[in-house]
Amino acid sequence: MTPDKFMKTRRSLVRLFICSVMLIVLTGCALFKKTPPPPPTAPPRSPARQQADAKAQKQYYDLGVQQYSRENYGEAKKAFEQALALGPNTALGVKAQENLKKIERILKTLEEIETK
Repeated sequence: MTPDKFMKTRRSLVRLFICSVMLIVLTGCALFKKTPPPPPTAPPRSPARQQADAKAQKQYYDLGVQQYSRENYGEAKKAFEQALALGPNTALGVKAQENLKKIERILKTLEEIETK
């Protein structure tokens, strides 16, 4: 094994180790209070219900941003998916969809690094 290839492999392993440790630490922490998702067969939404959904969507979106900034991509993905489910055509729904695409690219890149 050449020294360059050894250093690249070592850097990849160190990055993988750091990501793994961060994931373990963040998964074990119960820092955020999650609101339960709305029931799947909800009746027609009243204006009060729409406000509640908008509030829940913002909470899920904010949770996704927090998890994303902590590089906890699995939890961020779940939160953005919840925000998207509460209103795919809202401004936050569109942003959540964009962030989900970013997370998919990041996860794909991390998977490629692991296989090298």
